[in-house]
Amino acid sequence: MRKDIEIPTVEGVDIAAVLEWNEEFMQNTWYAYLFNNTDKDMEAILIVSQASGIIDGEERATGSFRHAFPKLAPKESQKIELFDEAVFQLNNHFFLTFFTDAKLHDKAFTFPANSVSEDKLIELENSDKKGVLAL
Repeated sequence: MRKDIEIPTVEGVDIAAVLEWNEEFMQNTWYAYLFNNTDKDMEAILIVSQASGIIDGEERATGSFRHAFPKLAPKESQKIELFDEAVFQLNNHFFLTFFTDAKLHDKAFTFPANSVSEDKLIELENSDKKGVLAL
């Protein structure tokens, strides 16, 4: 029965846009990061990202990117992907799926269009990094 299905809520997990130095490009570069601010391991992590929206009156969308990570320890972070400034004017969606305590969890995160910028950087929990949190 539907009433017997438990759908766990995801708390203490964040996705953030982090601005950090890139040795290869020799400049500050944006990256998407996953933060596990809980006291439990995240396992079998899958993240799908995609951007969509309207630019100059035209509907635009990027391809989907898929990332998999075997495990993320408590109070740790994982770099997901390079976050290109060219897509900041689109809505950037990150769909997260993972297991904790043998239960499947999932949550959608979004960076609304034009929400990522240096003037919106904040200190990130359990990290020495500054970033912009996805909603």
